[in-house]
Amino acid sequence: MRSIGWIAGIPLLAGLWVGCTLWTESQLDADFTEDAAGVAEADLPAGSEPWLRVERRGRDLVALGEAPNPAGRQAALDRLSGLPGPRRIIDRLGVVESVSPFVWTATLRSAERLDLAGFRPAETGRAALLAELSPAVPDTLAVRDLARAARGAPPGFVQGATFLLRQTARLKPGAVASLNGRTLTVTGEAASVADYAALRAALAAPPEGFEVGTVAVEPAEAARFTWSATRRPDGSLRLDGYAVSDSARAGILAAARSAAEGAPVEDAMQIARGVPAGVDGPALIDRAFRALALLREGTVTLDGTALSLKGTTIDAQALREADALATGSLPPGLSRGSVALTAGTVSPYRVTIRRDADSLSLGGHLPDAESRAVLVAALRQQSFGERITDRTRTAEGAPAGLVTALRGAIPLLGQLALGELAASDATLRLTGESLYPEAARRLSTLAPQLSPAGWTATVAVSAPDAPARMSAEACRTALSERVTGRPVRFAPGSADLRAEFYPVLDDLASLALTCPGERFTVAGHDDPPGTVPPPEAKPAQPEAKPAQPEAKPAQPEAKPAQPEAKPAQPEAKPAQPEAKPAQPASAKGKGRAAKPEATPAAAMPDPGLPQRRAAAIVDYLLKAGIGADRIAPAPAADQPAEARAVVFSLRS
Repeated sequence: MRSIGWIAGIPLLAGLWVGCTLWTESQLDADFTEDAAGVAEADLPAGSEPWLRVERRGRDLVALGEAPNPAGRQAALDRLSGLPGPRRIIDRLGVVESVSPFVWTATLRSAERLDLAGFRPAETGRAALLAELSPAVPDTLAVRDLARAARGAPPGFVQGATFLLRQTARLKPGAVASLNGRTLTVTGEAASVADYAALRAALAAPPEGFEVGTVAVEPAEAARFTWSATRRPDGSLRLDGYAVSDSARAGILAAARSAAEGAPVEDAMQIARGVPAGVDGPALIDRAFRALALLREGTVTLDGTALSLKGTTIDAQALREADALATGSLPPGLSRGSVALTAGTVSPYRVTIRRDADSLSLGGHLPDAESRAVLVAALRQQSFGERITDRTRTAEGAPAGLVTALRGAIPLLGQLALGELAASDATLRLTGESLYPEAARRLSTLAPQLSPAGWTATVAVSAPDAPARMSAEACRTALSERVTGRPVRFAPGSADLRAEFYPVLDDLASLALTCPGERFTVAGHDDPPGTVPPPEAKPAQPEAKPAQPEAKPAQPEAKPAQPEAKPAQPEAKPAQPEAKPAQPASAKGKGRAAKPEATPAAAMPDPGLPQRRAAAIVDYLLKAGIGADRIAPAPAADQPAEARAVVFSLRS
């Protein structure tokens, strides 16, 4: 019985031993915790966080943290060594230093854990920094901060780190966001399609003072990959669904803008992975927009691998072509979807014929193949070896006389360097450029000849560098502006042009080019009664005599007249030497030479002088390019004596 009693007492003794051990260990832990806390808080400035962390491993102590300086590190080790009890101190302490580059990293280890590594600003305590970053961290994540304190953090570190943590929350586990100086980088995979779009938008506007470096984020995978392009009744396009990358999205947009032919394109696509294996993306986009070009309104849709088409085609021919594109031989990886199409009526009924530098082209609709052949033959007669391209389609509803109207206008199109002949229902319009202004003016008057019965026609042809035409009222206003304050006034008794006339007359010649429908009239002016040549012209006599020594014996009576006649036109002679024989100044000069003996006779005005002055100006403007049918002299107008000058006017 005594042996059995001892055996029964062994468990009791073991329990007592374990209980004493646990109680002793708890007391040791409490004492250790109290002692370690005292060591960690020793000599800290007021309000500062302890930098020393101590962990117990059995009887050993592990010292963790970053001392502000080497002296502080050694002091902490000394204080730990002085704690009661036999202990081994494992030194894991560091010293705060300045680092460059300053790198901080956030790694999403799992859906519940976020690790921070690298360096954190030594100026901010660990707990204080986590408190500032916590608004950017979801509540479902536990943060483990393994970053070491260091100096050299960039200004605005908290803003940059907060920005990166917000982006990390949009990624799947395994994502890494890093701050390297002022450069932000992100790698990983987006958690969803919406998160990817939000991430790209956020990275386009980083915090002030930071720049975005490497971004290696894969788009999320769509649960079901779809894509569609829709043509609206106004011709605009809308793109929906997914594109596999930014480059693929750019290619789709380029194809859409080409198909829209200037109409707006709305992009509502998102970036996502998940396109079915084997689908040839470029071939798909080419086929989709070829089909969309045949629709007046409708949608081309990719759902998985199925290509579907619905809407209204531009004509009956397009109905057959679109159906063949959606149900015939498809690009690799695609399957036939649904087709729901109706044929549209052509209204307005349009045909265009364009002449370019090296080609002629037809577009629009024609009633049948015979009409197409007639127009192509007419174009060949007007071509000089240019390539003829036929893009017309067959459709019913053509207006009566369509082919006749186009065939009659093709010769006029052939006279243009560049141009377009367009028919819309029963309206014909010819536009373009001619190489010659006169040809452009002539063609612009032929609109009535282009109109068959029941049609209307307009012609708008211009010439390179030809001035714009002005209305009759604008021409009169421009004429008034050009002559106001610039009177054309001849010297007394003279019909010779003077140098100061030429700028005014040249302006009038250029005005005539912009007013081709107006006629110019020129009215000369006479001299007031009693007008005599200016006295300052007389000192020129001694210089004029040697110029004509042979005239002295033949015309002795004319000697006094020549000195007076020549000073009246010293400036006009160099400009128009050929006009000298035509001027009657010498005969008139004889009358003025008799002035000292017959003053009353010399004071009488010359009745033909206004006409000669007008004729001189008309002759100059004819040589400047104004047509003879557009300018003529006119009788002199009544004017006050002190304001007599040449009068210019326009008549429509």
